[in-house]
Amino acid sequence: MSLNFKVVNQLTYGLLLLLTSQTFANNPSEVDKLFTKGMTESKKNNWIEAKYAFESLLKLNDKLHRVRVELAIVYMHLNELNLAIVELNKVLDISELPDNVRANISNLKIEALIELNKKLVEKIESNSVNNRNTFKGNAEVAFGYDDNVRFSFGDYFLEDDPYYDSYFIQLNDGTILEVANNGNVYDILGNFLLKNEGQYEIRKLKKNSQFNDLRLNLQHQYQFNTSDKVTWTSSLNLKKTNNVDLQSYSKFQITLDSEINWRLNKEIEISYFAYYRLLQRDSKTQVQAYALEANLAYFNDFGKWQFGFNWRDRVYEEALFKRDTYTFSFDEIKSNTGTFTFTWSKLFFNNDLLLLTKFDYLDTDDQIQHPDPSFYELFGNSDHTGLKYTGAIIYSITPALKFSFTMIDLTLDYSKDNTYDGDKQDKSQSIRGKLNYRINDDLDLFITGEKMDRNSDQYEGIKSNKSLIKSGVRLKF
Repeated sequence: MSLNFKVVNQLTYGLLLLLTSQTFANNPSEVDKLFTKGMTESKKNNWIEAKYAFESLLKLNDKLHRVRVELAIVYMHLNELNLAIVELNKVLDISELPDNVRANISNLKIEALIELNKKLVEKIESNSVNNRNTFKGNAEVAFGYDDNVRFSFGDYFLEDDPYYDSYFIQLNDGTILEVANNGNVYDILGNFLLKNEGQYEIRKLKKNSQFNDLRLNLQHQYQFNTSDKVTWTSSLNLKKTNNVDLQSYSKFQITLDSEINWRLNKEIEISYFAYYRLLQRDSKTQVQAYALEANLAYFNDFGKWQFGFNWRDRVYEEALFKRDTYTFSFDEIKSNTGTFTFTWSKLFFNNDLLLLTKFDYLDTDDQIQHPDPSFYELFGNSDHTGLKYTGAIIYSITPALKFSFTMIDLTLDYSKDNTYDGDKQDKSQSIRGKLNYRINDDLDLFITGEKMDRNSDQYEGIKSNKSLIKSGVRLKF
């Protein structure tokens, strides 16, 4: 460190020596030896050796005031500025210190304080750069029970189909019937014939299974160094669900998203969001999705009001599934959905309670990738709309115990779609509750319960439901 001070001149040293002459006389040989060594090493810029010499002198006698000043200068060269200021303060505390000496020592202390302030500013700026980058994540392990692993929510195709879960019987006259587990009997062409009122056995296929969930969540946030508060947040979520009994329904999901959030002022915020999702079942890709979203939020005393638009492209891969008596397939579908969203949320009771409600209007165009051109001309496109409502409550019962409740209602309307006949509605509902207990800053325990229903006019009419419960542990890092 380069020091630009002209203090502690010969006069100052002389006055300090007068103040300390008696203490030097106590043990002149030892004092002279250490003092000479300290001054010699200082002239050679050997600051560590000089430091040890002067500190040893003060251990012999703490009244050696000039030595204390020399030690303060050495501390300044070593960037140990706090220690230098401490030593200078001890000299300035001497009541009989002459004014001119006090002024010189004060100037030296001021220079040490200026240098210390520079170091603190540099440290704050360095920390500010580092603090603009934050990384966090968590890993979850959970075990649970699912009473219907074949259930699908929303507009993904239903496998929980009583028609496909049927079996063949042949009457004495050679007629072949299909007996479904919904209590209906069909002919070979799938036309409804009669209700099964006990005359035919109903086969119940296994749908339930115990399972385990493994999940990894990673998040990185960058705070831009601008006058406005602009943050860039990216997340990666990996989830693996292993069914104990029905392995072919085990699932693996990857979700990658990125959001730029710009807080213009305390009332206005805009954000841009992009994500990618991959869903696999039995190691085979089922769905890939890409989405872009833009949102505008307004804050006032009544909460946060957010308006947005989402554009999503999905590809449903061609799928082939087998039952005891059936093998059936779904064609590849390319789906485009535009969604207008409105969300309101607000914190209550000292931020212990969060209420959220969200409305979505969806407009979807499905393009069925069928190899038969004539089929494609007639039924290749499926245009439908939808309304989705989401309501959520999150309540902190105690600082460590939190409860959340979520309800989702989705209705898809196929009235404009010539692919299906009838009422043409597909309704899905879900309610979910979760209790989370924070053991410490790094570990949570949780238990989750979920109930879902789906009633679709598609696929000759299907009613399906599932109940799920799981509990697990979350490790945060």
